[in-house]
Amino acid sequence: MQPVEKHISNLLYDHDCVIVPNLGGFVANYASAKINSNNHTFQPPSKSIVFNKNITSNDGLLAHHIAVSENKNYPDALNQVFVFSDNTNAALKKGAKVKIDDVGTLFLDVERNIQFEPSTTNFLLDAFGLNDFHSPAIKRDTISKRIEKEFKDREAIPAERKKTNVKRLVALTIAIPIIAALIWVPLKTDFLKNVNYSNLNPFSKTEKASKHEVNVYPTITELKKDTLKNIIPANTEPATASLVEPVKADTTEVVLNTQINASDFKFHVVAGCFKIQENATNFVQQLKEQNINATIIGQNKDGLFVVSCGDFATRKQATDELQTIRQSQPNAWLYKN
Repeated sequence: MQPVEKHISNLLYDHDCVIVPNLGGFVANYASAKINSNNHTFQPPSKSIVFNKNITSNDGLLAHHIAVSENKNYPDALNQVFVFSDNTNAALKKGAKVKIDDVGTLFLDVERNIQFEPSTTNFLLDAFGLNDFHSPAIKRDTISKRIEKEFKDREAIPAERKKTNVKRLVALTIAIPIIAALIWVPLKTDFLKNVNYSNLNPFSKTEKASKHEVNVYPTITELKKDTLKNIIPANTEPATASLVEPVKADTTEVVLNTQINASDFKFHVVAGCFKIQENATNFVQQLKEQNINATIIGQNKDGLFVVSCGDFATRKQATDELQTIRQSQPNAWLYKN
């Protein structure tokens, strides 16, 4: 035959309250996992037991469990419970502590009230096998310690490397304004407008332009005095001055050989000049693909083949055609025999 306190302990695993008639009730409360930061311990979830002396009515749970476990009838089991209650109350009145195995200890305080001190038994079945454990605190260096350690472990930079870095910084400081100026000047000035794009010669295959092809359009200093008489000023025609871009003398005239004088037309719209005849022929073919009637009208005194986009008897006709041609060939210019 098992003592009554053993039956109380077994019932607390499956029930949240076990009442002992004429004594009180043992109530189980769920407690979640806990961390004790003072002693650095971790406790699993559990069912903590408290004692309530006001719950004394018999619910039959304890007596029925004893009757089934010990194969007794219910009245004998209930009588066994009452005997346990009477013996416990008598011992408490004498000032003794009554220990209920695996549950806790009952005793009276100075005011003769029943007090209960629970045991460490965990009655939560879901936490079976989980025990309290201790984990030492993690020691971390303070910010100042970490900074100090980082600087101690850092390799010192050699003096030569420092000098090299300074030189690179100075060179970079000087180079940036120069590069910016080289980019800004062509974009913000008329420098690019005076470039002869026909000299770029996109049709050249293997031959490279000679030094005689660098200036396709002769400048004033390159022209002879008698050549200047043939240059047509851009402002001689008031009717077309507002429509045709002024033609500059140093970039818009080419002096042709006497071979061109054989033509009956005095005015020509010239699109480009080439040293190699094949390149001039390719350029004529390109213009024809753009629906421009282009031909090679001869060579100038430098031996360059001149490509014309139109030959006219009057300057007015040539000027009108020049305006149209410049929509696709912005560097075209007007020539008079």
